[in-house]
Amino acid sequence: MYCRLLIPLLILSFNTNLNAHGDLHERILRATEEIAIHPDSASLYIKRGKLYYQHQKYENSLFDFQTSQKLGLDNDVVNFYLAKNHFQLSNFELSKKIMLRMLKSNNEDINYQKLLAQVYKKLGNYKKSAKAFEKVILHSNKVLPENFIDASNAWFLTKTKKGIERSQNILIQGIEKLGNVIVLYDLLVSNAIEIKDYSTALKYQEKTIDISHRKERAYLKLADIYIKQKTYKNALLAISEAEFHYKKLPHRIRNTKFMREFYSELRVKKTEITKL
Repeated sequence: MYCRLLIPLLILSFNTNLNAHGDLHERILRATEEIAIHPDSASLYIKRGKLYYQHQKYENSLFDFQTSQKLGLDNDVVNFYLAKNHFQLSNFELSKKIMLRMLKSNNEDINYQKLLAQVYKKLGNYKKSAKAFEKVILHSNKVLPENFIDASNAWFLTKTKKGIERSQNILIQGIEKLGNVIVLYDLLVSNAIEIKDYSTALKYQEKTIDISHRKERAYLKLADIYIKQKTYKNALLAISEAEFHYKKLPHRIRNTKFMREFYSELRVKKTEITKL
């Protein structure tokens, strides 16, 4: 029944995407016709430039916004789209220059700060990227997990002791504000594993298990951490828990390809550990 419902939804989604791009193409053609009649209209170039950006035609979009600028329309919308197009075209220094200028007059705009943070990240200046992402957290009206993840990732990329500590603290701050968000705990765990801080990884993975509705994969990940720590007895106990929770699942779920592969992985891992 689920599959019969899912297939029409997937087809509808696919057709919707096709129609959206087709609609964009038609709107671009109409805007081009309008520009042919009014070639000195900067607003028409902005209109078409936005459509090109939506259509991921970044060179065309850049040309239109540059043209609108030459025609005398030089406002925040034009400059932000210039910066966004330069970013998409890997002209990161040009994008940065525009954003730094714009932020002088509006330092609290989270869209400007986010784009600047992304630019710094592409340029490899992870500390400046992290600080810009933190300003997004500070000035945002909404508390969103992705903002904490962006800032945390940028700090972690600094590969400094201070940066890594800051990376983890930002995730904890996100949990304090948002509650038990699994994706934030997952990142705390993966970061701890990367720096080989297995005790910390175990602590947060155990918390992930506590708050998870489905626990089989969380226990298998716990086993992986124990294996890295070379505490194989604990790893076997975690695998047993994973198997227990797997077997509690309804047969229709256990019989899916995805879950059969999971169980096969679990059995292989159990066999490998018993040989150690």
